[in-house]
Amino acid sequence: MARSAPATEADSSEGVPSVHIVDTPTERAHFASDLIKLALTALGIATILLIGAYASGTSAGITQDIQGFYSVLRRVLVAPVNILEGAVTLIVPVVIILALATRREPRRILEALGALGLGIVAALLSAEGVRHWGAPELVDSLSITANGLTDVVMPAYLAGVAAMLTAAGRRRVFRPISVSWNVLWAAVALVAISGFATFSGVLTTIFIGRAAGLAVRYILGSPTDRAYGDHLVDGIRRAGFEPQRIIRVEAQSEFSGVKIDPACLALARTRQGRVYEMTSVEGHHLFVVALDGDQIAAGSLAKMWRAIRVRGIDTRPTLDLRHVAESTALVSHAARTAGVRTARVLGMAQSRDTMILVYQRPAGCRAFADLSPEETTDAVIDAIWSEVLKAHHAGITHRALTSDSVLVCAEDGDEVPVAWLSSWEMGEVASGGLSKSIDSVQLVAMIAAKVGATRAVESAFRALPEFEVAALAPFLQGVLLPRSTRIETGARGSVLKDVRSIILERLPDAPSDTHPIIRFGLRKVLTLWIGIFVAYIVLTSFNFPEVTASISRASPWWVVTVFALMLLTFVGAALTLIAFSPIKLPFNRVLLAQVAAAYHALYIPAGVGPAVINQSLLVKRKVPRPLAVATVALVQVSGIVVTVAGLLTLGLITGNKGALERLPGKPALIAVGILALVVLLALTFPGIRRWAASKMLPTLRQTWPRLVEVLSQPWRLLLGIAGNLILTGGLVAAFYASLRAFDQQPAIIDITILFLLGNAAGALVPTPGGLGAIEFTLATTLKTTAGVPLAIAGSAVILFRGITYWARIPLGIAADRYLRKKGEI
Repeated sequence: MARSAPATEADSSEGVPSVHIVDTPTERAHFASDLIKLALTALGIATILLIGAYASGTSAGITQDIQGFYSVLRRVLVAPVNILEGAVTLIVPVVIILALATRREPRRILEALGALGLGIVAALLSAEGVRHWGAPELVDSLSITANGLTDVVMPAYLAGVAAMLTAAGRRRVFRPISVSWNVLWAAVALVAISGFATFSGVLTTIFIGRAAGLAVRYILGSPTDRAYGDHLVDGIRRAGFEPQRIIRVEAQSEFSGVKIDPACLALARTRQGRVYEMTSVEGHHLFVVALDGDQIAAGSLAKMWRAIRVRGIDTRPTLDLRHVAESTALVSHAARTAGVRTARVLGMAQSRDTMILVYQRPAGCRAFADLSPEETTDAVIDAIWSEVLKAHHAGITHRALTSDSVLVCAEDGDEVPVAWLSSWEMGEVASGGLSKSIDSVQLVAMIAAKVGATRAVESAFRALPEFEVAALAPFLQGVLLPRSTRIETGARGSVLKDVRSIILERLPDAPSDTHPIIRFGLRKVLTLWIGIFVAYIVLTSFNFPEVTASISRASPWWVVTVFALMLLTFVGAALTLIAFSPIKLPFNRVLLAQVAAAYHALYIPAGVGPAVINQSLLVKRKVPRPLAVATVALVQVSGIVVTVAGLLTLGLITGNKGALERLPGKPALIAVGILALVVLLALTFPGIRRWAASKMLPTLRQTWPRLVEVLSQPWRLLLGIAGNLILTGGLVAAFYASLRAFDQQPAIIDITILFLLGNAAGALVPTPGGLGAIEFTLATTLKTTAGVPLAIAGSAVILFRGITYWARIPLGIAADRYLRKKGEI
């Protein structure tokens, strides 16, 4: 027999060698996977109730269809149906209690019984809550009519049994639970068919019971079902090995008095499961990885989130324990077959809820993390590159290269060090070019964190062709690095920037802009949600019945005019960029770039989207980045100058005529005066002056040389001004046409000033496309200064923004994909 205890000699049974085990078993734990399942179950309950309440026709149809089988089922299977209905209420709980008793788990018996009671109470309270506080649609979806009475029916005993089975353990490792779940689902079908409860009511009841069981399991903790002691030894024996000594390797420290191989310590820091040093009775030194099923769910969700957020990370579904072990072994075996030095998988077996993998242990190895910079010679670095490239040539990528997953070994009779690659859990066969680039970037960053950016780049040039090194520059981003590598590079400062700068210095034609590897980040998500929230607040302030009635009466010809004028604005933006560009640009590509910017306005503040796209277009056309930045800044400054000049000109022309005599009012003028006085007083402080200069002078320094060059070519200046006038004039005309669609004919000069003010307000608010700020400003100024009724003003603004903002997004998506496919942005 084997016992798990620190430095304990296990007892020996007849014919079975004793096994010395050093381990720290975790008997009970609070699993994150239970909390995740609880959240998903709650989401499932909400989804079922929503479908039942607001898709009542579908829900009622399903209920009626399945109940149509009831009479037939009763005539054909009278005895089995009665037996099955009784089995759930009596036999299943008894079977579970007896099964747990045979396993000598009295605590789990008490927990299962407690969950049984909690599930019943939760179902009863839920039914009572629906009766008293539920919406009529919700009540109808859970109600059954019998003997002329209609009542909410949620079979509490089903919830109790579901909670009991959930708290009793996991079905994949305990067969009585698996069989009992099958019986329970059969009973659920019978309840729905018999008409005792609605389809929504039965499913909701089961999910309530499931949630109660998961809550009990997480709050009280549950036995791990992991293989320790005898179970661990039994799994290793079934994998084909007879252990003599098994020592648990801790990722952060060693057991007192036990010397651990440095390579095994490094492996423990990278592996998802438990790592053991094992010595067989034949004297072979191996290491064992124990993958625990309760740890798989949390790790899989992290991988899935990374795959969703980052382009090019294709993560396989890994919710099944055996699948995780088999896929890891497959990639490891494929790499070894390709000639990569990696630990060979010698055996694999399952014991309880643990997959056990036995690996070859490389002798005399240390982790790359344990090497000093002096020990990290070019020969060591080149050996690591050699192994990675062997895998790449066979179409295999690692995708999680860290200083702990790379081992440096000195083999007998070979003075040149060799490298081993380990920890292939994220590995992939039949990989594409993007995955290989990610591997190379991770390797360059890992080396740079150890020996500096210069030697890291030199090693890349020794290992890769120049065009492949150039292709790495856009991927030098922290999001592609494993967490440990990000920490290491962060400790050395701006390592990735230094690496990119050295590559661009040696290869000036290399792409200097970063590849859009992140689909969405926290900033994009927050910006989008802020915009949606602001738009919701603004739009809900309108009287939508009146707005809807007004929109239904809009003139279709003026709506078409608004759309045509929206398309004209793209031409104006394209002409402005062509005018200020330092190189000749094809008009069709520039025009498509302006259309693509409409898509990026969905998650970028107003005015930023076009700047990003224009800069990317220029950089792709081999314009040096500083010059591209200066050109884009000049385009933006020219737009501001044209807007301000237009406002001043129109103000001088109109004077106090028309509706604008109330814009701005006396309070607004006082507020502007106070604000100007505060700014002037603030600028008397040297610190504030330096801050303001640091914000303004860089833009002036960037744009001034380009402005001087443009002024020397009058046709460029005139074309740029014309482009800005077409852009602004197209939007103003579209706004005017939106009002004409509702039979409003305000003065065009008034509308121009109102639009320019609204557009300026949108640029000041950091929401996508000025979302919310523009709508609010335009609608309120139309009402207060032009005398347009609020319902009509809201309708015109919705029409205008719907076409000039929302309708452009599908066009922008198509243009963005086309330009990316052609390599233009």
